Formats: sequence, structure tokens, C-alpha cells
Amino acid sequence: MNMGKINNKKLLVIVNLLIIIFLTSCLNTKNKANIPDEDKKVIESFLDSYLEQFQYSEEEWENLTERLDSKMNKLEKDESDLKVLSDLKDDPWVEEWRETLTEKEIERLVKNRLLPNLYLKEYPETQYTIEEFKKADDVDSYSVKIKFANIKSKNDEEEIYIFLDTVDTEQGRRIKYIDFEEFKNLFNKK
Repeated sequence: MNMGKINNKKLLVIVNLLIIIFLTSCLNTKNKANIPDEDKKVIESFLDSYLEQFQYSEEEWENLTERLDSKMNKLEKDESDLKVLSDLKDDPWVEEWRETLTEKEIERLVKNRLLPNLYLKEYPETQYTIEEFKKADDVDSYSVKIKFANIKSKNDEEEIYIFLDTVDTEQGRRIKYIDFEEFKNLFNKK
């Protein structure tokens, strides 16, 4: 009889542990499932386009810098000159970012030299995979885990998290802010 009580206690502990594991996995699945398709699509589209800069050929970089060079030089001299940013709006390369970013975010990224990111020209061998999307605490905030390979050498691998905020606009969902701090630290001038 005593042996039965011990086995029942063990069984009860095991069942409770399984319930806890099940509930935890449900919460994690719920967190992933709550990412709206439109947000996921906008974020993936932006990251794919942005990280495509790693694969730009010398000719593509040259064409891009030639087109944007005079406007960017003006911006260097007077970063507060919003007219220069208005001039950039006419460029087709900058125009494509309007499909995923708000106007304010495009301006911020251009001012901070993150769009285009000329440092990425120095990392042509780099490859990436988007590992995971997670919803952050805020309603429209997300965390994206990205794995990079071949950054400085062939066997080099790094994982970073990029945090993004999305917003409704007249054109649909757009990214209103991207935290590129970890990215900048990983891909600065060699």
C-alpha cells in the first residue's frame, strides 16, 4: 500500500510537469502565431531587400553611389537640410523603400548612413538566414533573429537580433522604426 502512494505521487509529479511543458509550448506557439501576415511580409521584404546589399556587384555599387553621390555630399555638409532628403525621393532606389518603410524612417536611415549602407560593400561573401520572428511586448513590435556567415572569414558565424516597430499607414503596414545597433556593430568598416 505504501508503495502505491509513492508511485501515485511520482505519477502526479510527472503529470504536472507534462502540463507545465504543454502550457509553455502553447504560449510560445501563440506568441509566434500572433504575428500578422502583413507585418511578417513587410518585415521579410524589407530585410531581404536591405540585406541584398551584401550581394551587390561592384558595378551596382558604383551606379548607386554615382546616382546618390552628389545628393549625399550635400547631406554631409548640412545634415539638417531636408531639401536634400526631398531630392533623394526622386531616386528609384530610394523609392523602392516606400513599400516597406515610413517616410520618417527612410529619412532617419538615410541621415544615419544606413540606407544605403556602404559598409556592406566590404562584406561581399556574407550570407544570412532569417532564423526567427517574435512578437515583442508592445503590440506592433517585433524581434527578428538573423544568422550571418562568412563575415570576416569562411567559418565565421554570428547571430543578432533586430528590433522593429510597425504602424498602419494609408499605404498599408510599414516599418516605422528599426534598431540597427547590433547590425552596425557587426558590420562596420573593416
